[in-house]
Amino acid sequence: MGKWNEPIDLGTFNCRNRVIRSATHSFLGSVDGHMTEAEYAMYDQLAASDIGLIITGHCCVSPQGRANEEQINVFDDTCIEDLRQAAATVQAHDSRFVVQLSHAGPRAIDVDEYCDVVARPLKKHHSARALTAAEIQQIERDFIAAARRAQAAGVDGVQLHAAHSYLLSRFLDPFFNQREDAYGGDAAGRFHIVAEIVQGIHAACGPEFPVLVKINSDTKADDAAYEADLLYMLHECQRLGVTLVELSGVDFINQPHGASLYYLERAARLRREAGIPLSLVGGVRTLADIEKVLAAGLDMVSLGRPLVCEPDLLLRLQHGQPKSNCISCNRCFVIAHLHPGMRCIRQRQLRRAEK
Repeated sequence: MGKWNEPIDLGTFNCRNRVIRSATHSFLGSVDGHMTEAEYAMYDQLAASDIGLIITGHCCVSPQGRANEEQINVFDDTCIEDLRQAAATVQAHDSRFVVQLSHAGPRAIDVDEYCDVVARPLKKHHSARALTAAEIQQIERDFIAAARRAQAAGVDGVQLHAAHSYLLSRFLDPFFNQREDAYGGDAAGRFHIVAEIVQGIHAACGPEFPVLVKINSDTKADDAAYEADLLYMLHECQRLGVTLVELSGVDFINQPHGASLYYLERAARLRREAGIPLSLVGGVRTLADIEKVLAAGLDMVSLGRPLVCEPDLLLRLQHGQPKSNCISCNRCFVIAHLHPGMRCIRQRQLRRAEK
């Protein structure tokens, strides 16, 4: 069957196989930030289709950090029943359910003023002021409180979204972070906010509660120096008891349609040098791609957009479909606002072709 279907023990929890549904915004939440029956149905189909670990789309830890109106909110206790139902739906298939926690930073909507790691101009003639140390510490408390709500709902863990230009990733990346206080400077300073959140979650939820982290594997700044910084951050994640780090990249949306395994070379190098379990997302299209990631030494493999196109992709590949029908057109990021309820334009094209 392949290594992907082997169980894996990550210490704080185990999975029945090594395939992760990477956090992907579903656009299925309600306008007040709650899960809907369509969202539960999506999770049910993914878990029933051999996905060992399902990570939610990014969930917002603060009213000031919402990325879009249908984003799932985890900043008050009304989220607990939603998360409990979603977790139970996934766990009924012997899959694991992890909630991704995020703050949009300067990408937030419905805010009176934009805030960022440092003051800077933004698009559309906007500008952001620098967060104060007190505000950073409040954001840390928001992440920790959201993790406690997730734990109360019976989920299998949380993932900190520190990738894709959301707030935590902007602290980690020297391209965005030019602070001169404890939250900037060298890799240790830039990682400080993530370290404090991980420590806070373990203090609040117990050291056995799984905390995962999603990090960009590259930067638009000095990328060679960033690789050394990233290795430091991975060692810190291991020291802090992080369960698994998922590696993505800053330019996944701009990769050619036919490209695959965008970040594998660096990810394989990092896995050889760091002792913490790693997964990789980006350009995974076939069973051969999945096996290549695992053969390179990574512990798990993550899929995002292909599972938007075909939630049952893993079953399809096992039954002979050569590759994902996803072509990375990225219209899944906009189509739901044009056609509510639709998540993939390619999916509709395929259905028409099958008739």
